Parts: sequence; C-alpha cells; structure tokens
Amino acid sequence: MVINAHSMRTEKITNMRNGKGEVEILHLVEKQFLFGKSRLFAKLSIKPGSSIGTHKHENEFEIFYVLSGKGLFNDNGNAIPVQAGDICFTAPGETHSIENTSQQDLEILAIIVLV
Repeated sequence: MVINAHSMRTEKITNMRNGKGEVEILHLVEKQFLFGKSRLFAKLSIKPGSSIGTHKHENEFEIFYVLSGKGLFNDNGNAIPVQAGDICFTAPGETHSIENTSQQDLEILAIIVLV
C-alpha cells in the first residue's frame, strides 16, 4: 500500500489538551490501518508559543521524534529542552506535555502504541 501525501487528513486543534494556541495534525496513517495496535501515527506542527497541555497516558505509550524547531518537554513534571533529533518517550501511566519555545513551527513525529 502507498498512502499519497495529497490523501492524508489534516486537522487543526486549538488549545489541545488544554494547551495554548494551535496544533496542526497530519495523520500519516489512519487509525483503521494500525490494526488495533496503535491509535496515532502523525506529524504534529505546534505553532510558535503554542503547546499540547499536560495529560496522562493509560494503557498506551507515546513517542515523539522532534523533526524541527525547539521546545520544552514536560516529562512527569520535569521541564526538559528539546530540539531536532531528540526523542521524547512517555510510558504507560506517565504524564507529559510539550511547548514550542522557538519562532518556527515545532514539528514532531508522534506515535501512540496500545499496550
């Protein structure tokens, strides 16, 4: 199967998870093609000054791969600067958030895997 770029669904969310500003989600692979093993595989574009608010993952884990920009990753209450090439891992039962601290979009590849 090939998923063409023009067929990928984009959505914009304001105040995602009680965060600030706007996040654009490009769904790279839709949920129905993840065979019940994952619920998200997407590229997230977090606008300057925007964030995804703090939330907890239950029965799943999430991995972010930072593609571009700089941000502040909240790892269970610990604020850690991140930039292109960094990986952020949130295990089941843990909390996290991320904020764009740069003047360009903070772009991350995100996957949520069910356990």
